[in-house]
Amino acid sequence: MTSSRLFRHGPGTLFRTASHLPPRQIAYQLRRRLGGPARRPKATSLEGVTGLLARLPAPTPEGEPSPDGVCLLGQPPHDPLRAGWDPPVGPLYLYTLHYHGWLQRLPPALALATIDHWIVHHPEGVGWEPYPTAVRALHWLGWLSGHIDDLDGMTRRRLLASLAGQLRHLERHLELHLDGNHLWTDLAALAAGALALDGPRAHLLAPAVARFAAVTGEQLALDGFHRERTPSYHCLLAEQLAGVVALGPERVDPRAGRALRDNLARMLAVLPAFAHPDGDVALFGDSQRGLVTPAALATRCGISLSQGTDHNAPASGLFRRAWGPWTLLWNAGGLGMPQQVGHIHADWLGYELSLGGERIVVDAGVGTYEVGPERAYARSTRAHNTVTVGPGDADQHELWASHRIGGRGELVDLSFGTSEVSAGVRGFRSRAVHHRRLAWDGRSLRCSDRVLPDHGEPVPATMRIHLPQTCVVAVDGPVVHGRTPGGRGFAVRGPADQRWQATAAAGWTAMSRPAPRHCLALPVGPGGLEIAFELET
Repeated sequence: MTSSRLFRHGPGTLFRTASHLPPRQIAYQLRRRLGGPARRPKATSLEGVTGLLARLPAPTPEGEPSPDGVCLLGQPPHDPLRAGWDPPVGPLYLYTLHYHGWLQRLPPALALATIDHWIVHHPEGVGWEPYPTAVRALHWLGWLSGHIDDLDGMTRRRLLASLAGQLRHLERHLELHLDGNHLWTDLAALAAGALALDGPRAHLLAPAVARFAAVTGEQLALDGFHRERTPSYHCLLAEQLAGVVALGPERVDPRAGRALRDNLARMLAVLPAFAHPDGDVALFGDSQRGLVTPAALATRCGISLSQGTDHNAPASGLFRRAWGPWTLLWNAGGLGMPQQVGHIHADWLGYELSLGGERIVVDAGVGTYEVGPERAYARSTRAHNTVTVGPGDADQHELWASHRIGGRGELVDLSFGTSEVSAGVRGFRSRAVHHRRLAWDGRSLRCSDRVLPDHGEPVPATMRIHLPQTCVVAVDGPVVHGRTPGGRGFAVRGPADQRWQATAAAGWTAMSRPAPRHCLALPVGPGGLEIAFELET
């Protein structure tokens, strides 16, 4: 991909991006650009919080402590107590450092020292931006819920005063310019503070409970999936909601409490739509494995994660099919939240596939949010298990920067049944529509693709599937023979007159965690293309 394709965008792209933002969001965007990020609080600590009324279940830890510091995002260890809270790294790492997500994994004395060091040495800066403030508040509340009884009175007062200052700063700087998961997390932290903390200043946060209930309702699709359409973010947000529900919101606002419980139930019910038999998410959009998994979330909330069953989430374009030994997870596509598409990839009509409990068709995932070739590839249509249509492997959407989309593709003709699912997508400015049908005939899982041009002239198109390099793969003309690490054999059969093109492709299971893939490609001609997945002994 050329650098011009990576970075060039003009007034048309900007207009197509901004045209999906509601006027209020545009106003908040302008305000933030003029004022800059909220990194300087009016007060770093406030009196008026006296203790805990309720205990928040600790969020899933993030980060692995080591003798040399903490390992975050697959990077070498960093010790903030020795090297500080502002290392010269990218914004995602800085955010994650200021989340304090590893506190639960530290000995209590070291966790307390980490909190105290941050209070003293980071009175302003990136750690005070709203999102890291919100996530850190949830981790602090989770840690305090397990350790406050062991703290002396002066230490309690110091920590609670800092937490009160952070929540007041957050309350003044809600991320209305972004909406989506950022606003959700901001309000989850404020609602948790209102319910968990005691004292007059905590009581001032009570309106956040109703506001959080309203936002959770607005951001969930009819099928219960979060409208940003990214499985790992759905699980993270559901865990935040579960934490607030565990604090008993009904005692502050009965109506909001019922809404929050109902919305949590909906979020849990849709988990099978994107969960593999291994209990983790499909890597659709900016999803990562090993974070808040569907299996862990279900255990936390005391429910069973339905496995071996079909599931439809048609409002969000997600479908699960248990066909014989295969588990198909299909991303039909859609734009659930047009004003916030930062985590959506050009991956519509793509799928992931498990054989038994092992993944054999895998999506690209995400390895970085930094602008550059790696990020551009991970979001591109050619990185996913779908079809590129048009010269130069054109993308389905007008992708730019790290999280921006200008012109968008269009989903058409969605249909789903017990033994087949199908839909079409017209990419941005595409001269053709790609139709895909996935079906089970009792022996083979078949994927059929057609590319229908607008004016009769053939349009170049390429179908790709990606297998993890942990699978042994051998190309034999029109057939690919594969074997999983667990020893299960399978074949992918194409047309007898074609030969698979096999190349190496990048992939990731999580940030900075590469998972190289085999890319298998075939052209989609005027007559279409059908491939079949079959078992082999």
